[in-house]
Amino acid sequence: DDVKRVLEALGEQYHVSNIECKEKNKKGVMPFKTSTLQQVAANKLNFASSKTMRVAQKLYEGIDIGSETVGLITYMRTDSERLSPQFINEAFKYIKDTYGEKYVGYVKQQKKNDNMQDAHEGIRVTSAYRTPESLKKYLTPDEYKLYSLIYARSLACLMADAKVKATAVTLLNNDYEFKATGSVLTFDGYLKAYKDFEKSEDKELPVINDTKIKAKDVELKQHFTEPPARYTEAKLIKEMEDLGIGRPSTYAATMSTIV
Repeated sequence: DDVKRVLEALGEQYHVSNIECKEKNKKGVMPFKTSTLQQVAANKLNFASSKTMRVAQKLYEGIDIGSETVGLITYMRTDSERLSPQFINEAFKYIKDTYGEKYVGYVKQQKKNDNMQDAHEGIRVTSAYRTPESLKKYLTPDEYKLYSLIYARSLACLMADAKVKATAVTLLNNDYEFKATGSVLTFDGYLKAYKDFEKSEDKELPVINDTKIKAKDVELKQHFTEPPARYTEAKLIKEMEDLGIGRPSTYAATMSTIV
């Protein structure tokens, strides 16, 4: 009834009372740990957690890349997101040489929790210079997909934040206030390396030059709060980690047992 009263009171013209533009930082990603690797691999590659761990094990144990057999990623059972200083320095140099100085970021600090063991560093590639393309011929399709994901994350977590121009427009009509918001990416930052796994959708507002504008249409929508959706494997792993159930080495085994 309240909403209908508002709609009936609206005049034809909306008065633009305020336009606010702000540049905001879109914060980069953290390095992978076991739970986040399993979640992202499930969402982006459609891998079950057991498959993610099986493929990661192979990448960790070593792949014959022609001249040598070499481990391509660090240990994949970990609850830590810290990175070794050697890798950080190598990655910063690679990012600067490949993308330019402005893409070089900073080391993000992990939030500590009581259950954390922090025995191994985060999951990363063993060298920033071993690009997925250069190794493609030595890897199976699944190994290539997972390595590409871990490689992109290893670089992205050390790259600069992306920048977004956020616009908010306030409109008045008969003392009722309406708000429209939009955002446009102005600097891609870490998304330069991570764009295949995280999309940035621009929501552009039209250019508003007039102080008074007409609405084409006014829509009334009713929303109900919905019960939580069923668990996907990725969501259940996240919930288990939040509740302190299991360890990085047991998430995939727990999933297999449940299934």
